[in-house]
Amino acid sequence: MNFLVIVLSSQLLYYLLIAQTGVVGAFHSHIHDLYTLPIGGIIGAVLSAWRSHRFLTIELYVLFALQGVISWFYPDYSLWMLWILGFLVGYTTPLLLYAFRFQSKLSLALGLAISYAIGTALYSYPFDERGGIAIALPLISMIALYFSRLQSDMDAEKKPFRWITLVLMMLCIFADSALFETLSRSGDIDIWGKYPLLIINSHLLGVYLAYRYGTELTKQSRIILTLFLLSYMFYGLKIPLLLSIIYPIVISYYNVLLFQALIRLADIRLIGLSMVGVGWIATSAANAIALEHQLWIAIIVFGAFSLLYPFYFRRFL
Repeated sequence: MNFLVIVLSSQLLYYLLIAQTGVVGAFHSHIHDLYTLPIGGIIGAVLSAWRSHRFLTIELYVLFALQGVISWFYPDYSLWMLWILGFLVGYTTPLLLYAFRFQSKLSLALGLAISYAIGTALYSYPFDERGGIAIALPLISMIALYFSRLQSDMDAEKKPFRWITLVLMMLCIFADSALFETLSRSGDIDIWGKYPLLIINSHLLGVYLAYRYGTELTKQSRIILTLFLLSYMFYGLKIPLLLSIIYPIVISYYNVLLFQALIRLADIRLIGLSMVGVGWIATSAANAIALEHQLWIAIIVFGAFSLLYPFYFRRFL
């Protein structure tokens, strides 16, 4: 069994259930109580990009242990503690993706499938009562890391960095986060409470399709853009059943290809700096739009990109 897959899935769950939805929900989506979280994340990602990481395994052990320590205080976080939480997540994610550079696409797909299935099942768990989950996930990561083998002394084949890929990554994260955070606060469309099994199966289908048929993120951009447009349309038309099918599929599909593109960079500096834009800037901008109930901004940005893409961006592919 590949225990590094468990490390990846537990850390993705920590980000989803604690750092993203848990903290935001526990603080009732008040931006002035949360702004230090993304600041810490950006600083952590930048710092991770400029260190050599000669002792990668030891660093991950320390980071998971610190996650466990700060999780004891969940959800009673001060601004400084939110900064620390953001820093830990921001610093850890590039290291984990870098450590995953020798793993197969199947291992990546399994890690994402596990995290989406469990994350969907636990999504409706009350925000204020996720303290046990917050403590358990770093502990699982540490135990799984103990049984994992990291090939930190070897060089993997590196894919060239392309700005268009980063732009597409940020757009996908932006469109996803804006719709996700809007849906999370929607009183009339509760897809996670009404269709949890359908959403889990749709996530698994999206992961399978990405594993079986997905290639490069940029080469699959038309499919991804189309699925996102359908997701926004079904949200606007208030059709939760179709939204529960299409939206999880596109989330899982593009994330497999996005993580694959980041991992294939095989360069901690490029991964860390890319995560600043992908994991924090795009997400924070989308969250601000959703929290202020201005989803129309996301629709305009996404629509403008979709219109420009065939005439300009495709020449970079």
